[in-house]
Amino acid sequence: MIQPTAAAPTGPVAVPYHRIPDYIKGMALPDEITVLYPRLSRDDRDKEKEDDSNSIVNQKKILGKYAMENHLPNPVFFTDDGISGTTFERPDFKVAIELVGTGRVKNFVVKDMSRFGRDYIQVGLYTEVMFPEANVRFIALYDNVDSDKGADDLTPFRNIMNEWYARDTSKKVRAVFRAKGMAGEPMSTHVPYGYVRDPNDKKRWVVDEESAEVVRQIFRWCMTGLGPGHIATRLQEARADCPSYRAAKLGTPVSRPPETPWAWRDTIVSDILARAEYLGHTVNFKTYRKSYKSKKALKNDPSQHVIFENTHEAIVDQDTFDRVQQIRAGKRRRNSSGRVGLFSGMAYCADCGSKMHMSSNANRPPEQDNYTCSGFRLKNRDCGSSHYIRRVILDGLVLEQIQHVTSFAARYEREFVELLKRDGADKSRKELLASKRKLTQAESRIAELDNIVQRIYEDNISGKLTDERFMKLSRGYEAEQRELTAQTAELAGQIAAQEQKTLDLSRFLAQVRKHTCVEKLTPTLLNELVERIEIHVTDKSGGKRTQQIDVYFNFVGLIGKLDFAPQSPAAQAAGGANPGNPPKPAAQALQS
Repeated sequence: MIQPTAAAPTGPVAVPYHRIPDYIKGMALPDEITVLYPRLSRDDRDKEKEDDSNSIVNQKKILGKYAMENHLPNPVFFTDDGISGTTFERPDFKVAIELVGTGRVKNFVVKDMSRFGRDYIQVGLYTEVMFPEANVRFIALYDNVDSDKGADDLTPFRNIMNEWYARDTSKKVRAVFRAKGMAGEPMSTHVPYGYVRDPNDKKRWVVDEESAEVVRQIFRWCMTGLGPGHIATRLQEARADCPSYRAAKLGTPVSRPPETPWAWRDTIVSDILARAEYLGHTVNFKTYRKSYKSKKALKNDPSQHVIFENTHEAIVDQDTFDRVQQIRAGKRRRNSSGRVGLFSGMAYCADCGSKMHMSSNANRPPEQDNYTCSGFRLKNRDCGSSHYIRRVILDGLVLEQIQHVTSFAARYEREFVELLKRDGADKSRKELLASKRKLTQAESRIAELDNIVQRIYEDNISGKLTDERFMKLSRGYEAEQRELTAQTAELAGQIAAQEQKTLDLSRFLAQVRKHTCVEKLTPTLLNELVERIEIHVTDKSGGKRTQQIDVYFNFVGLIGKLDFAPQSPAAQAAGGANPGNPPKPAAQALQS
């Protein structure tokens, strides 16, 4: 018998099969051993209730008895329980194959070919190439395969049939999972951080309040303008349990336990910020595998996701989640000065639609930071001006408009709602018509470019146009066409969004009520109130340098002129008007 802690004898040893040792990492092994390899997949394990012929215990009895009766030298069990035969990434199998490579394996015995594996190509590489080269005797008992007795012509066919079985089983398993997923049952094997499985119903998630509060804090920090990297650093400093450590702490097995309980990374934070499960929804079919042989999970296109709403308690509200997605779409990055612009990912050129780029330098004061049109800078859009504006000026203009709108809404909420309702429908219609007009123009130009390219090609063939001139022209037209194609896709998306968008005054007012006394701009304030800021070109025609900005608020868009003149209580009682000073428009030309 082989002792795990002592050197084993080198000669043939015949022992009762129940005394044959199981391989243990680090155990001493003789120079020549016999590998007895039992394997059972999860599917096979489920079938044991009806038929135990493939059970690990039964396989060990069969293999051990054969090794004892045939005096095979130094038998050792290398066992993989609960692992599919379609993969060869099995712990004990890999150890046995490494020993084959070192020349220490004399015999390799399995119950049948399906126990060795269900990928006929890989099985053939081992049994027909590797084992003969290493002088290993391969035996599959129930298939009458013994390499010492010569090749069996039926073995390749058995391997193919074993693979067909695995493929058929995979199809059936996928069909079952598909049915469960379409019925709303969570498909994720791991419960999202912030939840635990309900002890009374394993298919249901309940809030784990300790980790749920960490999730809420992550979303709050993102709303203040912090990126995933900075949030991860703060979580480390706060010694908050990371997802894998929290799962292990709650008794869930994890494949890779963290080195420290607070091993947060930016990728973990990014994943949490993107999960719709925190809204209380179940999201199925987020990943897929190309083949039953592949264990690599690939991300599905979001259009392939199936979402079941309100299946469990939400941790994050819809407004916060939506705004965080918008923030993440316009990621903020620190520049050489280390400063991050408040309006990064939020400010756009009013003429070409490009993002406004913030220019900042560590060698100049913050007051000199400025925004310019990125399309003009990079010459990739047809924009005739840089739309230059200093950051401090933009700060002041946006703050003034926010103060104007929030104070008016706080004082005259009913009138404010009526004004927005009156202007909202007309404005949405105008925006939709403008977008459709731009889309039609872009599509017309694409068709026109097709005709132009066709004509210059014919001119080149006929000799009217040189090859050099043709290549130069065609490259220019193709570049323009690529840009227009991208623009049409963007416009189509905008039109679809505009057609679905509705004026949501209640959600806007809920945010306004949180900010009745605005004194300074903060990332949280901007993210909760503002959707988009458009910068117009500077106007110098009136002798003064003026520049208009348009602030598009969340849920209501661009707010026009608030021309309501409130009446005093006395004037209302007398039926007269109060001349009062009407509020100025929310977006107008202002000196910069």
